[in-house]
Amino acid sequence: MQRNLNRQYFIIVLLLSLAIGITIHFPMVMNYIFGEGVGRSHERFIISFTHLGMELLITYIVAFLMFTLNFFILKPVEKHAKLKLFNIILAIVLTVISVFILNHFLYSVKNMLDPLGPSPGRHRDEFGYTNFFVSAFVVGCVLIIRLIFQKQTIVLENEKLRHETLQNQFESLKNQLSPHFLFNSMTALKTLIKEAPEAAQNYINSLSKALRYTLQSNEKRLVTLKEEMDFMESYLFLIRMRFSTNLTVNTNINEKNFSYKLPPLTIQTLVENAIKHNEISKRKPLRINILTTENESLIVVNDIQKKITEEEGTGIGLTNLSKQFQLLIGKEITISHENNQFSVEVPLIKP
Repeated sequence: MQRNLNRQYFIIVLLLSLAIGITIHFPMVMNYIFGEGVGRSHERFIISFTHLGMELLITYIVAFLMFTLNFFILKPVEKHAKLKLFNIILAIVLTVISVFILNHFLYSVKNMLDPLGPSPGRHRDEFGYTNFFVSAFVVGCVLIIRLIFQKQTIVLENEKLRHETLQNQFESLKNQLSPHFLFNSMTALKTLIKEAPEAAQNYINSLSKALRYTLQSNEKRLVTLKEEMDFMESYLFLIRMRFSTNLTVNTNINEKNFSYKLPPLTIQTLVENAIKHNEISKRKPLRINILTTENESLIVVNDIQKKITEEEGTGIGLTNLSKQFQLLIGKEITISHENNQFSVEVPLIKP
């Protein structure tokens, strides 16, 4: 994508450089077409045409080189590059100086190659107008191109993020509505109705809250950590009922982080990932820890105790989650395997 943006930029500046050349020398072009170019001898016609072509070529070269210079200073196609006042001032100063030097050099070369053309004095008189116009037009156009590219990039990223979010939510909902999950849920509910009617009511409420949150999560791109943990309270209630004491989920969330944000169903995706890929039994109970850190991130850690027979999965849960964070804040989640523990750290987004 970045390479395509670079290509688009230079195609645009090639056309803009031509437009600058024609605009600056428009009176000369009109005079050549309707004045000097009419009723002149063939020799004089060629001389006038050559002179006009060299004038246009000089302005075209200068404008294109200035667009290239500002490509590296203002970084119009880099989505995460911040536009600072210093960069704008630097771009203006370097553009004005470079235009003056290049014009002076190229017109000196032209005067040596085109001795029959207008005197150098005429060009010196035109330097102020030419330099100002080229400098202002180039810097202004680069800033406008930057705004257009960033708006275009934001639209594309929002669409991509929406797709990744929907895909993640679909996977989460599919896991919760899978026959295996529903069978376990209904079996647990059947047992609770007979043995503990009050617990059965709580189970139904938690299941309802979990499904409602999953269905409504597509309406939000981000949720607060507090909202996510409220959902996780219902979800973990269901999980604990399924696995009893064979699964332990500990939470250690700093309350100051409750207002921070993250994509919906982030924690559920990480917990479900741990449950799916690890053995949970009386022989090997599984422990999962959910905690926040001082560097404003959230970590989900679980012991590694691989199943003898792995459950089939799409393998896109963590991948989609990483893409969401990359698109939202330019950071990826951190996955590590250390000391027989699997951990995933996700950055929390400041409100």
